Parts: sequence; structure tokens; C-alpha cells
Amino acid sequence: MKNIILVVEDKKEEQLIAKEVVLSSNDKIIIANTLQKAERFIEKFKGQLSGIITDMHFPIDAESNVVGANGISVVLIALQHNIPCTVCTDDVAHGARYITLALKYLEILTSQSIPISSNKDWDDAIEKLTQLTEAF
Repeated sequence: MKNIILVVEDKKEEQLIAKEVVLSSNDKIIIANTLQKAERFIEKFKGQLSGIITDMHFPIDAESNVVGANGISVVLIALQHNIPCTVCTDDVAHGARYITLALKYLEILTSQSIPISSNKDWDDAIEKLTQLTEAF
């Protein structure tokens, strides 16, 4: 049976790259472009998700143009449901060192690994997620 991976990414071009990488690894993919959709998909498919790859900055909902570090919420929800999660972000370009620090603190508090793939490296993200799911 194929694994189902939830990808949370708001940029269409990045969604296409993520889809290609996930499908090439023989996994099924669900794509959410907002926090609201990610929450709905996690609730609906939580028993079937083998993992989540999330961007860090994307809108809360479709009506909002405000983009924030909502990937932290996705990581927290994944931890709550015991779903392996990795972050695939371009936060190096955002200069967002606070994201790395926040994720490291979460790792310490939860004893769960939260790998980060920088520079929107989807190949690296799926590899890290695969390693994480094998360790789960």
C-alpha cells in the first residue's frame, strides 16, 4: 500500500515540484495551501498519513492574504497526532533563524525529531521524511 504524504505549500510552482518528488517515491500526495486546509486534511486522514512535509510561511486561510509562520502550527498538530513531520522551507532567504530555534526547542521538549530542508529542497525533504518514518 502506498503512503499518503500531506504537503503544505502555498506556491503553485513549489506544489508541482513537491508533487513530482513525492509521486516518484511511490507515495500518494495531498496538498494543502493554507493552515485551515492542512488542519482539515490532518483531521480527515490522520490514520492514513505516513507523514507531513510543510513549508513554514503560508496563509491561515483562503480569504487571508496575510502570510505568517504557520508551519509551526502544522508541526505542533503533527506532534499531537504522532505523525512524522519535516519542514521544507526557504527560510534562509527570509533570514528567519527563529524558526530553526523554535523547532529545536520543540525537539527538546517532545523528544521528536523535526528535520529541516532548506532552500526548498523537496528531494532532501522526502528523504528526511522517509528516514523519520522508518525510525517511528
